[in-house]
This record gives sequence, structure tokens and C-alpha cells, in this order.
Amino acid sequence: MKAAVITGPGSLEVVKKPTPKPGYREVLIEVNYCGICGSDLHAYDTGFLPADLTIGHEFSGIIVETGPGCYNLVPGDRVTGNNLISCGKCPDCLSSKANYCRDITRLGITGQGAMAEYIVMPAEEVFKLPDHLSLEHAALAEPLSVGLHAFSKASTERVNNVLIIGAGTIGLVMVALMQYFTTSNIIVIEPNPERLAVAESLGANFPINPKEENSQQIIDQVTEKAGVGLVFECAGLPATIQEACNLAGRASQVVVLGICYEPVEINFLSLITREIIVKTTFGKMHAEFEEAVRLIGEGRLDLSPLITGVIPFSSVTEGFVSPCRDKIKILVTMKGSN
Repeated sequence: MKAAVITGPGSLEVVKKPTPKPGYREVLIEVNYCGICGSDLHAYDTGFLPADLTIGHEFSGIIVETGPGCYNLVPGDRVTGNNLISCGKCPDCLSSKANYCRDITRLGITGQGAMAEYIVMPAEEVFKLPDHLSLEHAALAEPLSVGLHAFSKASTERVNNVLIIGAGTIGLVMVALMQYFTTSNIIVIEPNPERLAVAESLGANFPINPKEENSQQIIDQVTEKAGVGLVFECAGLPATIQEACNLAGRASQVVVLGICYEPVEINFLSLITREIIVKTTFGKMHAEFEEAVRLIGEGRLDLSPLITGVIPFSSVTEGFVSPCRDKIKILVTMKGSN
């Protein structure tokens, strides 16, 4: 089969690998779509992954073979899968904290990923899709599950104003979730006009372009200087994490989703005197991935505006360089890759 691997900083190749075989309670999935995530772009820029590791973890496809013990899955099933595969045995797994698993496998990071023609998955982390749900949209279940996990960390009760910093895939997922689950005003700060427009289409009441507008002044107007009660930081930059803490109102919450690879200086005295609660979030739980599939499958959340490009596997490298990497979500289609 063909698979995409990163061979060094700024170097991605499509190589040939043996097609894997499913073992006990495993299934072989023919991948139809695989999304390019920010972590994939970081790996491409830095080249930190092993050169033989297939990247990719946001995927959908069709089961073509099952191993022994897969009683609820059969060839032909349309599916997606959880990219965090826990051991199920360690103390964290046994205490319902599987995302802290001591022996976790992360597809495309520590285990072979899904940007290939085929992938083997454990049956318990594979989710059937309703017939009416397109495989294209099903590939968005993974980022939605990340958003659901972050949402579970926040208390939205009596929160009138929510601020989301960064309108990439995860930030836009948070906009959709806040629009669906709450009645709060949704304020979004994003310098990219196209992403900001999508945020507005998903339900953002107050889109702010910080290159053209004063974020603090607008937030003061919207909140009557009370400040926002909840902030989701989704950009993962030192400056935006600082901004999230600075713009939070008194006794509010800051939930940091963005993956930041650099140290961040925080004015803790300001956090203390305003009694700001700062929370971090990582990954998702099995039940949250299942819930993501349900929300998309039942049409409760339409995340189709996030898909801003679909490219063939033969052109996968284009997804890692401008202008494609400046889009919201690029999907790579594996069909017809020969």
C-alpha cells in the first residue's frame, strides 16, 4: 500500500509499505479521507517524527477485513476511529482517565497513522457511521471530539459571554458547540478574514479581527466592562495564551486547548487578584468520540464549512505548503491514489 511519511524538516514522501493484517479484535480499514491537522503541519516543519511513521489521525473509511472476535463489525461497514488508543489496564484507564494512559498509542505520532490506503484499528475504537453521513464529513469526528472534551472541562452555567481565541479547526468547533449547547454571546478573535467569516456563519455574534479592531474595547462594550466569563484559547501561541488570561473577566475560566511548544510568561498576580481559573485539556475520551459521531450523524452540528479543500493522495505534499496550509481543513482523499 501507499503511505505518507515525513522524512525530515519540510520533507514528506509517499512510500510503499506492506498492507497490514488485522489481528484478534482488529479490523482493516480502507481509508477514504484523512484530514491534515496542525500537529501534522508541526511534524512537517520540524521533522521530529520517525522517518518510517505514517502520519494522519483524522480519518474515515470502509472495513475490508476483520480479525477474529470482531462480532459487531463486518466488511463493508463505513467507519471512523479514535486516534487515542489506550491500554485499558493501567490505573488511569481503570479510573476513567484513558487520555492519561501510561501506554497510550497516538495514531500518526507514536503509532502508524491513517494517511495511507489502509489502516488496522482495534475494534473497540472503531465507530460505525449512519448510511446518510458522508465519509468526508465523518473525518471531522476527531476534531469535534477534542472540542467536546474541552467543553466538558468548562462550566457554562450563568456564563453570558464566551471568548474564543483562534478560528482554526478547533476554534471553529468550539464556536459550533457553544452555539448548540448554550445561549451565550460568542466572541471570536481571529486575524484571518476567511476564518472569521466562517466563525460568524457558525454562530459567532461578535467576530473581531485584531489587525483592524481593538479587542479589549469591543469586549468592554459587549460585556459592559464586566469581562467574559469563559475563554477558550485555541491558537496555541504564547501571545494568545497571555491574551486569553488578560481578557478574562473576574472569577472567570480560561480553558487552553491550543498546543503551545514554547514557554509562556503569565502574570500570576493578575490571575490571583481576579480569581481566574485556568484549565488545560488534552485529547478526548472514548465516550466523547462516540458523542462526536452521534452529533454529526444526527445532523445536530453541521461542520461542513470547515472543509475548505479536498486534494488527491497523489498531491498530498500540496496540503503542507501555502496556500493549502492556510486553509481551515484540508482533507486528503485516498481513493484513486494509484
